[in-house]
This record gives sequence, structure tokens and C-alpha cells, in this order.
Amino acid sequence: MPTQFEAQLVANRTLGGGYVVLEFSAPAGRLDGVVPGQFVMLRGAWGRELLNPRAFSVLWSEPDGRFAVMLKAYGRGTTRMVAMQPGDSMTVTGPLGRGFPPPGQGSVQLLVAGGVGLPPLHLQARVAVQAGHGRALELFYGGRNRDDLVLLDDFERWGIAVQCATEDGSVGARGFVTVPLRERLLQARRDGARVEVLSCGPTPMLRAVRALALELDVTAWLCLEEEMACGFGVCLGCAVPVHGERPYRYCCTDGPVFEARQVRW
Repeated sequence: MPTQFEAQLVANRTLGGGYVVLEFSAPAGRLDGVVPGQFVMLRGAWGRELLNPRAFSVLWSEPDGRFAVMLKAYGRGTTRMVAMQPGDSMTVTGPLGRGFPPPGQGSVQLLVAGGVGLPPLHLQARVAVQAGHGRALELFYGGRNRDDLVLLDDFERWGIAVQCATEDGSVGARGFVTVPLRERLLQARRDGARVEVLSCGPTPMLRAVRALALELDVTAWLCLEEEMACGFGVCLGCAVPVHGERPYRYCCTDGPVFEARQVRW
């Protein structure tokens, strides 16, 4: 069940490319059982200038209450967060939403990340390694250039295979990450291997991943990025078009993870 609590910033770590990791200390157990893909709503002491909290996927969490998020300054709220100093506090609501399916279910999980979409897939890999399923995951990571590819050392340490793609060719294949992903899916088809795709990143990338999964008849799970004002289904501002009896579902309560065939794009 989601709860609301106070957390104190203990570290503001710059990764390069404008990305930062904020590490917080909170009461023990508040994020126990968080599932990769779930998120928290964070709000600082911003007064009336910025009323709404901001949603962030959990990068990692520990039983003692420590947890982290990764972000980049895009607007007024994230700009303030990037400038936070140790000792600053935030109000946290979470964990919220529905996450990815667990690893180790007989399929190789291909993690497809772009930009600030890395955190839920980083947590998926962390959980898989802790459960002894690290070899059942592979990461496909895309960006404009090498500065957009962060935390690769973690995946290397965990022994997870990584394929990178950058638009300028500075790291890995030149072009979009869906190019090596397609090659891997075709290889799996030739080998008769069971694979599923887990993806989070910019909406154009998610649309491309969805189209590829539907074309090749592969199960894919998309962690959508929508603007949220509440995080738990009150404001109804994060509607997602879907197939089925209900034409829309809500990213905060029905997602943010949706099966690709469900989304009506």
C-alpha cells in the first residue's frame, strides 16, 4: 500500500550529460516490496509556486529506508531538484502503480532503455541479479551520444550483456536502439528462444518498440511516461488510450506498465 512520508537527501550525484542521481534516507520499510516500474511522487518545500509533486521511477531501494531516483532538469520542478543539497527534505508518496513482470519466468527479458527511462530497467536488473536470474536479461540502451548512456558500470558489474546504440555513433551501433533490438529478436525467432521485451524511455522510442513487437509477435511491456498531478487516480490527467471495453486507462493506477498490445497508439 502506498504511504506518504518525509525523506532527507543524503547525496546528489552527477552522472554526466545532465543526469543526476538523488539518494534519500527515509523511515525503514516504507518502500519495501517496490516492483521495478513502480514510482514515487516527490514534492519539495516549494510553496505555492509549484503545487504538484513530480513522478519518478525508483532506481533502487534498501530495507533500511534508503532509495534513489534518477532525473534530468527539464522544467521548474526538476531544475529545483537537481540543485538540492544534502539535508534538504522532500515529501514522498509511494510506491505507486503497477510494475514489470518478474524475471526468471522462462523467457529472456530484453530491457530497452532510453534517456531517463533507465531507472525501472536498472531496478529490474538489480532484482534479477539478487534472485540469481541475471543471465536471463540483456540490456539495449540508446541515446543521442555517449553522454546519454549512464550507469553502464552497474550492468557490467552484474554481468548483464549490453548493446548500445547512439545517433552519432559515438558508442555502439549508429542509429536507433531498435536496430540491434530487431536483430536480436530475429535471432531469437531463428533459435526458437523465448524472449519478451521490457521498455521505458521517450514516447517515440516506445512507439517504435511496440510496432516492432507487434510485427514480430513478441510480448512487450511498456513503462509509459505521462504527466501526473496526483499519482493515485484522483486528477484523471494521465489517461492512456487502450483497446477493450474501457477506451482509456490511467497511467498512475492501471500502469505505468502496460502490455504493448493493450495500448491504442
